[in-house]
Amino acid sequence: MTRLRSIHIAFLFFFLTALSGVYLRLQLFIGAEFGLEYGNLLHGHSHIAILGWTFFAVFLIFLFLTKEHTNKFVKVTIWLLLVVTVIMFIAFLIQGYALYSIIFSTLHIFLEYVVVFLIVRHVRKRKRKIPKSSRLFMYGAVIMLVISTVGPFALGGIASQGLRDSPIFDMAIYFYLHFQYNGWLYFMLIGMFLWMLAKKQIAFSETKMRLSFWVYFFSLFPSFFLSILWYGFGTYGTVLATIGALGLLTGVILFLWAMLEVNNKLRTLFPRIILYLLYLVLLLVGVKGLMELGLLYRPFGELIYDTRSVVIGYLHLTLLGFVTIFILVQFFYVEILPPVNTFFTFSIGLFLIGFIINELVLFFAALFSWLHLGALPGQNLLLLFASFSLLIAVSCLWYLSTSYFEKVKLYKS
Repeated sequence: MTRLRSIHIAFLFFFLTALSGVYLRLQLFIGAEFGLEYGNLLHGHSHIAILGWTFFAVFLIFLFLTKEHTNKFVKVTIWLLLVVTVIMFIAFLIQGYALYSIIFSTLHIFLEYVVVFLIVRHVRKRKRKIPKSSRLFMYGAVIMLVISTVGPFALGGIASQGLRDSPIFDMAIYFYLHFQYNGWLYFMLIGMFLWMLAKKQIAFSETKMRLSFWVYFFSLFPSFFLSILWYGFGTYGTVLATIGALGLLTGVILFLWAMLEVNNKLRTLFPRIILYLLYLVLLLVGVKGLMELGLLYRPFGELIYDTRSVVIGYLHLTLLGFVTIFILVQFFYVEILPPVNTFFTFSIGLFLIGFIINELVLFFAALFSWLHLGALPGQNLLLLFASFSLLIAVSCLWYLSTSYFEKVKLYKS
């Protein structure tokens, strides 16, 4: 598996995520009778975003850092991930949650276990070269990835008992999502970033980073109750959710504090636009922590749980904002993205325009609903514009990345 092919796979998943997002927005104008069923499309979009784009992109960054992408076992794993993920995506589009989509999403879980094995093996092999805090975050990531897979396995058992419309079915979904983006993706991206800093001899506070990890790690378990407070677990549930929310925010603050201490050194590592993207990542992870803390106020929490646009806005803030922008920063470091030029700046700018408009519209739509002002004027058209902006931006970044690698390959030959 060449570097270029693996990059094509990552951007294919990113493109399919953006394209299905555009189709979701278009259906509000053209109607479902002109295409796929909305629910199936939504399932396909969410699965290709998490199991396709974010999962594969994070794995690819790790492979580029370790230079293990040419390993035969890794090559087979990448091809299997491509085949399983694409078939899973198509199955969800055609039939939603049914036989073939369940089979291939289950196969994907077993491939995730293979990736866990590869990450642990290669981190242990480079034990002396990787800072302890970085290893902690990456080990924590794979633990959370394995824990998250309990959710999808539980869904099958719950559905088989005829409880698909019950609260416990939704809880299993939230369990999976919680340990995916708050656990696996958060830990792995930070762990790899700390390794990158160490490679560039940028010394950060190991003490703060380790403390950040342990506080956040142990807070992940009680913080799951934040996602399911709507069920009404009484005082015990509220206490656990409070401990979890405060712990997550404390862990984030410690991480941000350590990053603030090396801010001057970060300026020498990245060009201005990448540095601004990194600052945006740090801002978004802080905002995310504050939003989760706000769920503890019961009336506000119930209002959020009952407002679909806020839930979607939060998920996009996390996955499209914090996770994806952090991935793009690290893509630049490992040279998946080319050196900064005008077209690169345009592509990133277009992506940020789409992301910001998407978030503003979703949250303002919720505000209009809460204030009983009706629908936000032009919200569907604005969301469609945002989704098209993101699709074009992803296409531009794909072209930039692959054309850059073609030039490098030609130059070296």
